[in-house]
Amino acid sequence: MSVTVAPERTRDAFLTLSLCFLTSMFEGLDLQSMGVAAPALGPEFHLTREQLGVAAAASPLGLFFGAFIGGRVADLWGRKGALLLSTVVFGVFQLGTSWAWGYGSLVAIRFACGLGLGGAMPTLIALTSEASGGRNDILNVVITVTGMPTGGIVASMIGFLAGPHGDWRLVFYAGGAAPLVLAPIMLVALPESRSFREAQAAAVRASAHTEPIVRALLGGGRAPATLLLWLGLLFTAAMTFVMLNWLPVLMSARGFSKTEALLIQTLFNVGAAAGSFLLGWWMQRRPTPTVLFACFAGLAVSLLIIERLGRDLVPVAASAAAIGSFVVGANFILYALAPTYYAVRTRGTGSGAAVAAARLGSAIGPYLAGLLLGSGASEAHLLQGLLPITAVGAAAAGGLLLLRPPSAQHAHES
Repeated sequence: MSVTVAPERTRDAFLTLSLCFLTSMFEGLDLQSMGVAAPALGPEFHLTREQLGVAAAASPLGLFFGAFIGGRVADLWGRKGALLLSTVVFGVFQLGTSWAWGYGSLVAIRFACGLGLGGAMPTLIALTSEASGGRNDILNVVITVTGMPTGGIVASMIGFLAGPHGDWRLVFYAGGAAPLVLAPIMLVALPESRSFREAQAAAVRASAHTEPIVRALLGGGRAPATLLLWLGLLFTAAMTFVMLNWLPVLMSARGFSKTEALLIQTLFNVGAAAGSFLLGWWMQRRPTPTVLFACFAGLAVSLLIIERLGRDLVPVAASAAAIGSFVVGANFILYALAPTYYAVRTRGTGSGAAVAAARLGSAIGPYLAGLLLGSGASEAHLLQGLLPITAVGAAAAGGLLLLRPPSAQHAHES
């Protein structure tokens, strides 16, 4: 029995992780496409900084609603169907961004794109956490969502290759076509979660109904963990997306050229991808609050350093890479912890609500940054303003791990 089943499960896990990583990478390309396109897009549409902030926040706001919907659909229809639907939606509207004709259409299209993106992430998290039968669940999720900064690297490279006078639409052409090519491959090759199928079959035999959303999230003693998880993700995502959306603008304001600013953003993403993997591996092996405390302490120190540096490319780029490593690493570890607090049949709902909390932060962060910069604040003031947010995120994440160790899987897989 083990001779035939084990290789099949290994193959399914490999396919799941590979296809989910690609989907996550295309999502990361989309999420950072506005930051790459903003320096050219803003002048073409005659956008103020406040309007540019709204346009940057439109997709994350759509992600907020899409995460709730997509997570619930993943529990009702299955992981594969929910992921396919989300991928097609965000591919169509990412491509549609290149055909926006003004401020209003840009905001509407970015919001619709966010709905598809929002549905993809909780499904990815639930699917990859179940891919290996519970083994390496934290590391699997971190590896998968590391596709996001990898996609950000691709977005930055597209902007870099296009040059200072290139067409800002190129990043949206690439980001829209790629998921539409991937979708039919997923339809054929992506396996449904074995754990989900087994849980659904057991529920049918027991004539059990899917738990209502509120009970799935807050019932059974899960309320403290759920609320701390939301709070931690809200603040870490706010910081992450301020950096993702405004880093090129902040570096340009400091005097760096567009090419240098894109290089700094690329290194931010390189640090995010490499650091997230190493931190996820550490968390998988030794699941203690020390990992997240190290993330937030390192983030605070890196913010203080980059805020005091002048126009010296090498130390600024190194500091940006460190910030990416720590802030994105903390964000991804919290994503990876989310499925461990919920049963299989409500894991999509729980992950969706956690992603929605993060997406709310990802919408609020860039918008408030736009307001702050539009009022005349310097980039140094913006970076200083991230320090109190870092402290709140650290407290919430530490409280979550002290409340319930992440190694303790949810006991009742109903």
